[in-house]
Amino acid sequence: MAIDPYNFACDDNTHRTLADLRQDLATRLGFAANLDNGTGIVTWPQGMRALLDSFLIGAQKYLFRRYDVLRTERVFTWNMTPGQRYYELPALDTTACPKGMDPRKVTWVGVQHDVIWYALQPGIPPELYTFRVQGFPARYEIRQGIEVWPAPGDANFKLRIKGRFGLEPFAADYDKATIDDEMVFLLALANAKAHYGHPDASLYLQQFEQTMMKLVAGAHQTRRYVPGRQTQYVDPDPLYLPLAVP
Repeated sequence: MAIDPYNFACDDNTHRTLADLRQDLATRLGFAANLDNGTGIVTWPQGMRALLDSFLIGAQKYLFRRYDVLRTERVFTWNMTPGQRYYELPALDTTACPKGMDPRKVTWVGVQHDVIWYALQPGIPPELYTFRVQGFPARYEIRQGIEVWPAPGDANFKLRIKGRFGLEPFAADYDKATIDDEMVFLLALANAKAHYGHPDASLYLQQFEQTMMKLVAGAHQTRRYVPGRQTQYVDPDPLYLPLAVP
């Protein structure tokens, strides 16, 4: 695998597996006696394994679509070809990393030429197709794939996209959760307890919501929100920082 200086290791996933999460979920639902019959072999009541997997898989899909604070961002890379405007999704890349980009969660698109990086502008007005030119790409558009305009004029271009990668496989016992496994577990547990009519379902949902609020707040890092001024977190204004005491 090629060394990628712009990303963390591709295989740095330390989350729990589907089998581990399923067993923890069954235990918290009160089915621990069904998990081990004294032989070390896990036995499941009919249909329970599929049901618990459904809660876990559904929880992860919901969290992935709903929240962007679960550390799924990478820089994706395409080697560009002179004269070629179209690049397929999710086909990557120079790093052989299986984490494919989700085109709905792109945060920055640009081009690297030699050592220079610069941003591309979104959208390609159709009238630009009148001009059959090559050179430095200036615009991009994501449809079934990624199109740039104009086409690169030489082989020294790389298409660089910063965005969220999609969910990795989560169906076999040894598949790991792509995102924060504790958040997946808490949401699945709250939904499962509601399904079985457990009276403490709302407590686990509240625990999930409070934990997620802390994750969202932590994602703001050193930025702060000023009520009544802007609708997003902004960098602190140095004029309002306390003076150092000599």
